[in-house]
Amino acid sequence: MEPVLKWIRTEDEAEIRRVFAMALTVRGESETARNVADLYFFETLVRIHRAGEGEGFVGLRPVGSVEPAIAAADRALADGNIEVLADRIAASVRQGIVHRFSEARELRPTAEQSAAQGRRYVAAYVQLTHFVQTADRLVAHGASHQHPAN
Repeated sequence: MEPVLKWIRTEDEAEIRRVFAMALTVRGESETARNVADLYFFETLVRIHRAGEGEGFVGLRPVGSVEPAIAAADRALADGNIEVLADRIAASVRQGIVHRFSEARELRPTAEQSAAQGRRYVAAYVQLTHFVQTADRLVAHGASHQHPAN
């Protein structure tokens, strides 16, 4: 029980302990009861963890379905080498900026020729500026769902 508590906020601990106790109570009744109890416990744990991040619960994901960036972060933590992860993310951000810049730059000279061409330019401009703004905010302020210190 103790190892999972790090994944939830202090104020949610009583709920997790309650659900864990319920699951233990019925787990020994049958294989089906064990499977249902385990599923109920893990779904509750993940739901409460996600709520603590300010995110919704969309269900348990199959083993191995971790997003590549998260898997890369996990590998970096396990092997103590940040270089591969940092280089990959930096390259992705750079590629995103270059792509959006190229589109906006290509459309800029014709932006005043018609409303339709102007709208295409503005759409590309907005993509570029919002991408850059989001990256800058992420660097300056961190992820949107920071865990409060408990």
